[in-house]
Amino acid sequence: MNGLVLAASFLIVTLRGTFRGPEFIEPGTVLDVSRDLRNTMVANGAARDATDEEIAEYRNLHATADLIGGDLRDLARQRGDLEDEIAVLEQGKAQLSVDLEGLADKQKDLTAEVDKLTAKRDELGAEVTALEAKAKAAKPAK
Repeated sequence: MNGLVLAASFLIVTLRGTFRGPEFIEPGTVLDVSRDLRNTMVANGAARDATDEEIAEYRNLHATADLIGGDLRDLARQRGDLEDEIAVLEQGKAQLSVDLEGLADKQKDLTAEVDKLTAKRDELGAEVTALEAKAKAAKPAK
């Protein structure tokens, strides 16, 4: 290339109200337009080229809007990630509830088993006591 750079778009300021498609553009609006549209609107007296200050303001406004848009996209992504995490945690919670119910049933079974074993121990203790008494009575006195 020969070093000549052509602008892809131009900033103009409308001098009178005009339609751009179905949208009405108020006078004094800064627009980003193609070279052909810029040439047509300036030649017809419907617009003028934007000043350096207007260009700087437009760029700052759009840079801020881009940052806000980027922040909104990031927040939307974070929200989606958090919603996914909540869904996973809710599934884990449901599984833990099922596990807890199973453990409660197991606790009941184990409590019943402990009660049976305690009763058996008491029976065996009584039997041991009876056998000891019987052995003592059967032992000849010296």
